[in-house]
Parts: sequence; structure tokens; C-alpha cells
Amino acid sequence: MAEVVVNLLVQNLTHLLIENVQLISGLEDEVQGVLTDLGNFKLFFREAGNVRYHNDILERLINKIRFVVSMAEDLIDQYVVAAKNHYDKKWLRCLDIEHKNRKRALDRTIQKVRIRLREIQDHPTYDLDLLRDDESLIWHNRAPIVEEDDVVGFDGEVDAIVQRLTGGSKGFEVISIVGMPGLGKTTLANKVFKDERVEYHFMIRAWIYVSQVYNRRDIFLRILKELSKRSYSYSDDVTDEDLVNEIKIFLGSTKYFIVIDDVWTVQNWDELKIAFPINKGSRVLVSTHHNIVAMHANSRGDPHNLKFLTEDESWELLQKKVFQEESSCPFELERPGRTIAKRCGGLPLAIVIIAGTLLGKPKTSRAWDKVADSISDFLRLSLQSYDYLMRMSYDQLPYDLKSCFLYFGAFPKGSEISAEKLVRLWIAEGFIIEEDAPSLTLEDIANGKLSDLVNRNLVMVMQRRSNGQIKSCRIHDMLHEFCMNEAKEVNLFEEMNMSRQLGTCRRVSVQSNLLAFLSSGLAAEHVRSLLCFSSNEHELPAVKLAIIREAFPLLRVLHTAPDESIIFTRFPRDMTKLFHLRYIAISTTLKILPQAIDSLWNMQTLIVRTQQSTLDIKGDIWQMTRLRHLQTNSSAQLPPPSSSKTKKNPFPNRNLQTLSRISPESCTAASLVKAPDLKNLGIQGNLVKLFETNKDTGSSLFKNLRELHLLEKLKLLNHGGELQCLPQKYEFPQKIRRLTLSGTQLKWSELSVLGSLEYLEILKLVENAFKGDKWEPSEGDFPRLQFLRIERTDLKTWKASSLHFPLLKRLILRQCLNLEEVPPSLADIDNLQEMELNLTNSNAALSAWNILQIKQGKEKEVKEKGGTPRRFKLSIYPPDELKLIQQI
Repeated sequence: MAEVVVNLLVQNLTHLLIENVQLISGLEDEVQGVLTDLGNFKLFFREAGNVRYHNDILERLINKIRFVVSMAEDLIDQYVVAAKNHYDKKWLRCLDIEHKNRKRALDRTIQKVRIRLREIQDHPTYDLDLLRDDESLIWHNRAPIVEEDDVVGFDGEVDAIVQRLTGGSKGFEVISIVGMPGLGKTTLANKVFKDERVEYHFMIRAWIYVSQVYNRRDIFLRILKELSKRSYSYSDDVTDEDLVNEIKIFLGSTKYFIVIDDVWTVQNWDELKIAFPINKGSRVLVSTHHNIVAMHANSRGDPHNLKFLTEDESWELLQKKVFQEESSCPFELERPGRTIAKRCGGLPLAIVIIAGTLLGKPKTSRAWDKVADSISDFLRLSLQSYDYLMRMSYDQLPYDLKSCFLYFGAFPKGSEISAEKLVRLWIAEGFIIEEDAPSLTLEDIANGKLSDLVNRNLVMVMQRRSNGQIKSCRIHDMLHEFCMNEAKEVNLFEEMNMSRQLGTCRRVSVQSNLLAFLSSGLAAEHVRSLLCFSSNEHELPAVKLAIIREAFPLLRVLHTAPDESIIFTRFPRDMTKLFHLRYIAISTTLKILPQAIDSLWNMQTLIVRTQQSTLDIKGDIWQMTRLRHLQTNSSAQLPPPSSSKTKKNPFPNRNLQTLSRISPESCTAASLVKAPDLKNLGIQGNLVKLFETNKDTGSSLFKNLRELHLLEKLKLLNHGGELQCLPQKYEFPQKIRRLTLSGTQLKWSELSVLGSLEYLEILKLVENAFKGDKWEPSEGDFPRLQFLRIERTDLKTWKASSLHFPLLKRLILRQCLNLEEVPPSLADIDNLQEMELNLTNSNAALSAWNILQIKQGKEKEVKEKGGTPRRFKLSIYPPDELKLIQQI
């Protein structure tokens, strides 16, 4: 759907003109005219984003708009670069006669663009009525075909749901099944519906399919038909409320079971649920691909999450579909068969479709090996049913969420993606726009969109942070295929390899050798984003680094996977001329970032991973007013802010949220006052310099942190002398929620300072942060702490109870080799849900095992009383310790 790209171009062009209007002096009226013209397209694009069928007229119109807007964006971006170079010449500006010619040329170009935009608007095809849903073109509300035979991997899930239907509460209950398209929600619901136990338990049963194309009146009529086994026809005078009353009268006070299959929105469910009387023992089973719908509909708030098939289950299903009545799979086909099953990623629909492909192939290992080697091609060509489901899910997305989803295809297939990285890239790409709520940052909005995609079962969470937020995620391989194909179709991005020509796409994903790509001589003046992923480590020589600026003069995003696979040997001065650059992530051998780095005035995210222990940043980052995140793996020495007489921008940067990691010497009052809205601060170096009191001022650098009223995350990484004590409670920032200490080697008694921090929820003590034999917290310490990690310490005796950590949910102990016992009283903490012991000792492991037994006993008591217990999980590594405990 090409309107995705056009929306982004309009948004970015609008921001560009607003932010850089000072460089286009003399052209303000024409610029404002373009903004007005672009504003008139907003409603058109919004309506275009809701079209759920292919429309050739719309496609041609969108392509026209895209061409004109892209041309305008290119010309204005090029002019801004030239104008910035002109501006930087200072007193030599008067000699730059060519700049006046460029301004006149841009004036003429803008006038032509406005004429072409008006021509498009005046054309008969520019009509919102053309974008209204044509019922003859929309997918009809037809129930999917459900195969009851050869179902694999559902037996345990069927039993679990049947138990919830026939047992449990004696009152009315709604149970929901949730999972991504193609996992078999409808198949599972159908097996449950036809289960003998369910048929025996419920005398009245009905199955209703809802789908994306939703008509409440039609569904009420189908419910009446299913219940009475006869057709109903009512005049228009009969309202929906009348039909609801008819359903309730028919059901009366009897015990019933109704399946509502494929509910898409919370609103749909709320409009339907009024038809179901709250009869004792009755059940409604709702299936959906959206977590929010499942949670909202489910009576107990614990929907049944449908799992992917295991490799063995996938292989079993493939055999049943391919060999059907035959006794078993021939031995020579087992190896390629298992490979094919594994590459279907546990998705039943994919296995069923690929089985159909195998039925037409010779039953030889050679033929099956070819299918295994080209499984992506087979699936792409034959997954029409899956494409149908994906298309429905994709078209249901709000238009501003579509680009966020398709962007996953720019990453290598199967890769686990950092949520933090993804969010920052979305912002740099212009996918995220500010909302009316002033308290929400762009990062907050972006994280909300990521959660939305997760709740729609389009994105899988791989890891969560200790506070429950998404740490990393990925998409299923088949969704990745869909994203790549759709992104190319709408010109959002394109994956490049050496055998293909670079088209007109503005975002390029290079998953081959970057050095070879830069050497290929491809014309790339239009490219705005260069995403590089390489599995082989290699250095980029200086001559190739210079090519980046020459080949991509309008670059906004440069991501070279900062995992040290692509190494920048230096930071070329030419790269500081990439004035549109918003995001850069590089690995390097550099020890110094040059002063010219501060000329990157549009920079939002600057990530540098260096092989050096320190990084000296010469550029005045305090003048980079759009900077949101500065992140490095070494101790960065920041420059002092410019004096009031010389600084260009005397105001603080309220965009800046992350400084990690910086040297203790950089934490001056003059520097931190420039970042009043900082949320994430990492300090690495000799922390003695951070904590010590200056004889002249009578204060310490650490005290400057208390002015950071929004700071939530603080890391203190000591790479220097031994510390004597922590600062006092009042010296810490007030709102600290996440705190990490490493290498500080403090006495355990100093922890009482941290225990008094009232907002502290997450505490990580690593690399001998504290030392000594004994730790005994004070009563009332850590009132809000939910996560505690202690790693590498000489602690022997730990005395603690629920009075110290009343809200603790998760405890991690790693390399605590001397610890004699995990405090038994921790079993009394009702909130405690998980405990992990990694490389401790048998005594500590045994005490943790005893806590598990106590927790399980409490769970059993809660169950016997009809309640829902909190489950407790214990992990012990290495497994040999666990086996020894079980034997004891």
C-alpha cells in the first residue's frame, strides 16, 4: 500500500520545512504555501490508509503524489545542505554568488511543485468517495475451513480448555484463546466445540464466526439461526436491541456454550457480549489474535495463549499431511523432512501448505532437499491462505503503525532486535510523531506502538526487562517475508545485495559485505537510511569511509550494527557534513570524536562503541539541541558547555534523555544543568572523583545529580580506587527507580543508604559492588524493591525477611560462591515469583529448594480454597546441583 511511504514523506517534509525555515530566508511565503498544500492531503492519506482492497486508480494517484513530494523533498534537502555550508562560511558568504542562484532555482522549483500538487487535487480521481469501501471488493465474511483430522499438538491444550469449560467456576465465564494468525485458533476452538465432554456438559451450543468485516446485526441473526436451527428474517423496524432480547429469551436460564471465533477489536466484543445472559455454568469461548481483546473479554484475565508447535510436533503433522493413509515416512525422507518441518517455524498453516507442495513432488531425498533449500520461495509462492490472514492483520493496522511493522523486515530474518534500538530508529525515520499529551515523550509513544504490535500478535517478545518492559523482540520468519515484500511494494525500504541495482527506495538494508557495497559505485543520492548488518568482522579503510558522505549526501540514518562486526578506523571530517543525519550507530577504534561532530545539528541518537577504555568528545554536544541519546561503552569525557558570551544556544536541551556512559569529571553542575530532563545516566571511571568533596566548594560532583528531577535510571561503574562510603540519601536524585553498582567494593552496611530510597524498584549489585561476610538489612529497607541481582561477591551470611523486601518479585544470585544460605524467610514474601541461582554452591541451592517446597505448599492451599495462586519458579545452574538436591 503505497500511501504508507507518501504519509512518511509528507510528515518528514513538513518537519524539515518547519525546522530549517531560517535557512530559507526570502522563501518563507512559498514554503508556507507548500505546507498548506501538503496539509490538504492529510485527510486523503488517512482515508487511503483504510482501503482494504486493491484499487488501480488509487495506486496510480498515490504514485503521482509520491513522485512530486519526493522530488520536492530531494530538492529542499539538497538546498538545506548547500545553505548550511554557505552559512558556515561566515564572512566569506558574500563571495558565494552561486548561493543566490541556488535560492532562485529553489523558488522556481517550489512554484512548479505547487502547480503539480494543485493539478493532482483538481483531477477527478482525487475524490474521497473513490476511497470508500466497495462491498463487492472487500473480503467476504466467510468462516475459514477447519480441518478436524490430523491435528497435532493440541491434545493438551484441548484438555486444558475443556477443563476450564466444564469445571472451575459455577457461575458465568468468558474464556479467550489468543495467538498469531496461522497458529490454529479456529482449529483448536473447533476441536473443543466438538469434544464429547463439552457436548455432554452443554445442551445448547452455537458457533459464530465474526472476522474483520464486522456487522453486529448479521451476527445476532446468525446466533438466532444457530440456536434454533432455523432461518430468521426481520424487517428493518426490528432493532439490534430487539434481536438481543430474542436471543436472551431463547437461552432463558439454561446452561449454554457459545464460540465467538475471530474477534478483532474490544469494541466488537463489547457490542456482542450484551446478547449473552449471565446464566450459571454457561461459557463463551472467544478466539482472537489481539492480546488486548483477549484480556478484555476473559473473565479471569488469563487468556489461553496458543503455542507454536515443537519440532517433533511439526514433523508429526507434516508426515500426516504428506503420507496420509500410508503407514510411515520412508527412512531416506526423514532427514530432509525434519529440516522442512523445522523451517516452517512451528506454524501449523505453513506446514499444511508446504505439505501440499510435497504431495506434488517425487518422494525422493533429492526432491525434498530442493524443497528444504528453497523453503522461503515455496512458502512465498504458495502461502495464499497465509497472505490472506496477514493482509487482514496488516490492513487492520492504523496507517501510522503500518510503517513501524514493515520496518521489521529491514533486519535480518530471525534476528532478535533490541527494543531500545528499534524505538530510536523509528523516531529517526520519522515514523513517530508527537501527540497532544505533553507528558509523553516520543520514546513513550514509540514503546506504546511496539506494545500494540505485540498485543496484535504480529511481534513476539523475546526478553523483558526486570521492570516488565520489552527488552528485545522479533517477528516470525513468515511475517518477515511479508514485511519485506510489502515494504518493497510500497517503496518503504529495499534489501540490497551485489546482484541487484539500487532503485529509488529511500531506505536500504545491506545484509552482505558493506565494503563491497560501497565499492560497487551505485548512485545513492536519494537514500536517506543505510542499515548495515554483517556477520563477518571487517574494518572500513579511510578511503571507503569518505565514500559514505559522497554516495549518501542526504543520509538521515546510518546504522552499522554496533556489535563490532563493522569497524570504523576513523571518523572522517566529511561525515560531519551530513547535516540531515539523525541517527548514527558505529563501532570504532577511535579514542577521540572530533570537534566538528557538533555540526550534526539534526542528530538525535549518537551511539559509539569503541575498543578504547575512554572516549574524548571534542564537539560541543550541549549545542546539539535535538540530541536525545548519547551512548558509548567506554568512559566518555564531555566538553564543558560554551561560555555565555560565545554559546549559540543558551537554553538547556530538554530533548536529551540518555548520557551513558560518561566520566565522573563530566558531571559538573554547568554540564548537567544543560540536561534537566535526563532520564538515563551512566557514569564510568574512578568514582572516588565523583564522591569526594572538593576542598574549595565544599561539595562533590555527585551532589549535582540531585538536580536531575526526572532521572530514573542510574549506573555507577567504578574503574578506579576503593570507595569508603556512599553519598547520603538526600544527595541521590529523588525519582531513581533503577540503580546499578559495579566494582564499588563497599561494605554491606552501606546498603542501608540504598534501602532508604523510596522509589527504588530495581537494584543490581555486580562485580563485587559490596564486600564482607555478612549483610543484615534494617527493618523497613527497600519498601518498593521488585528486582534484586547480586553477582560476584564474597558474601557468606545474609539475614533477611519479608520485612525488608515486601514487594520483591525476582531474585538473581550469580557467582555467590561463599553464600551459606538463601534467607528462608524470603518464602514469606507473597510477591516473590522467581529465583535464579547461577554458580553458587550446594548449601545455597538446597536452601532455595526448601523455599520452593514452602511456596508450592502455599500454592496448593490457595488452590484448595478455590483461589488462583501466584506461581513460583526456581532455576538452579549448573543442573548437577539440582539433581543432587532432588536425590537428597
